[in-house]
Amino acid sequence: MRALFPAGLGRRVVFLLLTLPLGIVYFAVLIGGLASAVGGAFIIGIPLFIALMYFWRLLARFERRLVRAGLGVDIPDPYRAPSSETRLGRIRDRATDPATWKDLAYLLLMFPMGLVSFTVVLSLAATALGFLTMAAWGWYAIPGGHDLGFITVDTIWEALLVTPLCVPVWLIFLLAVRGLVSLHIAVARSLLSASPDPEMTARVTALQDSRARIIAAADAERRRLERDLHDGAQQRLVALSMQLGLAKRRLAKGEDVGDLVVSADVEAKAAIDELRDLARGLHPAVLTDRGLAPALRDVATRSAVPVVLGELPAERLPGPIEAAAYFTVSEALTNVAKYARASDVRVDVTVDDGTLAIAVADDGVGGASAGAGSGLRGLADRLGALGGELEVESPPGEGTTLRARIPLAAVAPEPLAGAGTGAAPAGAPKPSLAKRTLQTHAVVYALVMALLVFIWLTTGAGYFWPQWSIVGWGLLLALHGWFAEGRDRGMLATETQPD
Repeated sequence: MRALFPAGLGRRVVFLLLTLPLGIVYFAVLIGGLASAVGGAFIIGIPLFIALMYFWRLLARFERRLVRAGLGVDIPDPYRAPSSETRLGRIRDRATDPATWKDLAYLLLMFPMGLVSFTVVLSLAATALGFLTMAAWGWYAIPGGHDLGFITVDTIWEALLVTPLCVPVWLIFLLAVRGLVSLHIAVARSLLSASPDPEMTARVTALQDSRARIIAAADAERRRLERDLHDGAQQRLVALSMQLGLAKRRLAKGEDVGDLVVSADVEAKAAIDELRDLARGLHPAVLTDRGLAPALRDVATRSAVPVVLGELPAERLPGPIEAAAYFTVSEALTNVAKYARASDVRVDVTVDDGTLAIAVADDGVGGASAGAGSGLRGLADRLGALGGELEVESPPGEGTTLRARIPLAAVAPEPLAGAGTGAAPAGAPKPSLAKRTLQTHAVVYALVMALLVFIWLTTGAGYFWPQWSIVGWGLLLALHGWFAEGRDRGMLATETQPD
């Protein structure tokens, strides 16, 4: 029964039926007002047009509320804040705001879309209801029987025979409602929502790219320092240790300098260990060679506080993501050892819905703050450059839980030789060709139908001959919106429409 009567069906049907009367009112008021403003005198036409512009903004706000109530889609007001201080300047700002003219296009489009929606929904619902109740009235209420084309219903048995046809007609009705709702949602999101500011979008994209490049360059620099320390100073200290060991054995036969040589040998080995720790802190080789999970196990074994490792990602992740996660856990464990006075700490790193989630929880004294130390602030900056976020929950006396989330799709590619060719990152989202085609189709449909109605009005307004073009083309547009909005997610699934 839930498949035949999905949740929210009544709200959507009422919305679709309201589009025709509202569309007629919008079309008549706006076309009449625009014609009066254009044809009126200068003193009358301009104030009338300004008043009409403010009025259709109010109508668009009403439509956003109606879409939210009927279709469950929240579309915030897209209007730019007026930048002028004078009244004429604010009027100019509203007139140059693209959202103002998109509102007008949507309100004019409501008439042809409403005509299609009202006709299709009402006719299919009435047909399904007629088949369902055929046995109660259809075989005797109409003289000569009810002619269905393939059968004439004039007895109760024939009426009972055609009654099951209400089920397929009702399924077609549900598909039509879903397609029309998808169309209305697509058009509303296209015309009633904010238009991206190309200049601001370019600036934000450039800022994100520069921050990602800084992070990638810092990781590359850490790797270079690791190689230099390993191949330079560390090798020299190893040679020093071997030479001092040889001197210890030779001098043991002569002068009594064994204690000094042993001490020098111990100090040299300690220096080697410190340099290895330094290289590991810059960028551990195990992270590069084996991935995040082995690197975190290595960190846990060296922690001063016992660490319980929970779930860890088994697959390799992008280099910047693994580095950010590694240093987040390392910094968190360092802070636990220094300040938390905890007896144990738990680390969980999981991949969930395209996001790497990190959680480090201890049973210490609590009272930590993300802005209290440079280490956590640096981690927040590092995660922010990758589109991530850092949260710290640390009530006094109840321990500290550090949570970090890093979106996997927001990572910039590793810097390569010859970079800067302008290639887009592999994970960057691409604009949907299907939705852009649907928007263009809807705008062309609105303009052509408005032109046909205008021709009908100027030629006598007799028989409304544009109805066939409005209904026929509108059905094609509804099917286009149905496939563009629902095909990839399953058109018959409940999730494809909001409750």
